[in-house]
Amino acid sequence: MRSKVRLMMCLKHGSCFIRGAVILIGNRLDSFHTRCQRRILHTRWYNFVSNNEVLCRTGLLAASSIVRKRRLGLFGHVGRLTEDVPANQILQTCCEAQDGAQPSFDWKRARGQPPITWIHQICQDTGISVIDALQLAEDRSFW
Repeated sequence: MRSKVRLMMCLKHGSCFIRGAVILIGNRLDSFHTRCQRRILHTRWYNFVSNNEVLCRTGLLAASSIVRKRRLGLFGHVGRLTEDVPANQILQTCCEAQDGAQPSFDWKRARGQPPITWIHQICQDTGISVIDALQLAEDRSFW
């Protein structure tokens, strides 16, 4: 039950846990998704059907791929908003802070290990810097 609550909080607030927990939650989500598909297909453990075969039979992507696709879609949507929209302004500030610029002169990072934020997840998903991802997101057909 705790992992389900953590998963929902992670999806709601944008991956606010340490790296290992985010990976663990993604693995748990994939295993839960596959287990549900096995139930729908009436596949039992003694049938020796691989997870990839289950995904092929149902024609669905892995749950982590679906989450990644939606995360990138939301990033592109917010990135293409006009400059006067608060969501775009916040995204621009977060992108600048990711590259090392402080939002204001008296700003300090919170104590402890830096959390995995939504911006960090975008960088991990795309494999490029967040500024480059923001520039690529401007072209909707490409993104």
